[in-house]
Amino acid sequence: MIVSIIIPTYNDWERLSLCIKALENQSFPFADFEIIVVNNDPNDLPPSVFQIPKNCVLISEGKPGSYAARNAALKIAKGEIIGFTDSDCIPDINWIKAAVNFLNSNLNVKRLTGPIEIFSEKEKPTLIEYHDFIYAFPKDPLSKSGTCVTANLFTYRKVFNIVGNFNSNTMSGGDIEWGIRSRDLGQKLVFTEKVIINHPARDTYTELFKKAKRVGLGQSIFFFKKITFIQILKSFVMIIRPKFWEWNKIKNYKTKIPLMYKIGVFIIRNLYLGTMDFYRSSALLKIYLKSKAF
Repeated sequence: MIVSIIIPTYNDWERLSLCIKALENQSFPFADFEIIVVNNDPNDLPPSVFQIPKNCVLISEGKPGSYAARNAALKIAKGEIIGFTDSDCIPDINWIKAAVNFLNSNLNVKRLTGPIEIFSEKEKPTLIEYHDFIYAFPKDPLSKSGTCVTANLFTYRKVFNIVGNFNSNTMSGGDIEWGIRSRDLGQKLVFTEKVIINHPARDTYTELFKKAKRVGLGQSIFFFKKITFIQILKSFVMIIRPKFWEWNKIKNYKTKIPLMYKIGVFIIRNLYLGTMDFYRSSALLKIYLKSKAF
């Protein structure tokens, strides 16, 4: 077995079916890769119409969180190369082939990522979708800092032997935390345009602000060891501070967006970042007070 593809899922069978269908249609040889789907809600059984190909296995992980689910899959993965994506993603037909070819041609590269292309199924995108177009997954987002998201990541089994698995206690940001550990241990990450994942734009306020909460709580794990009480108070101030600097990014976005939509996206961005700031600050304050308790 050359490649293991790992996909955590949580109450998302319909979109997972589209992801698996895209993996069935890969240009990479079917017999040379396996798919491991991890159901992160064992009480939510797959529907009767749900089908998986012969090279796919479905397992369950009861501990909440996608990183606990990914770790469960790593325990049984047979591939030398490990690929990660999410259940709401649709891999490009050459996704696996392009990654394997790149890694085989660049032996100094230990981790690989690529673009995550946002798409809308609507003829006229909503304000929330325009927000996702601009902000969800920027081009070459984090590879310069040595980190990337697990929606589009390839690495080697041996890298996990060096770095360790994901932090299974995190609900968000565990991919970035793992990426920092990998970077600090010299596991080179490269971005290539050829390894493409497609991702539907979020189209509801509920989806967007659930993400803001998840990201805000996830960010707290990076700051709690070094933050002071004064910095936490400043972080709370950020909740209501207008994010004027975001306007330039919205104004200069490559795709033409009507002015009223740009203003709407700017307002949504401020609400999103304010929500994220609130949950991060609240988590930091809770951790700080707990550390000072006698």
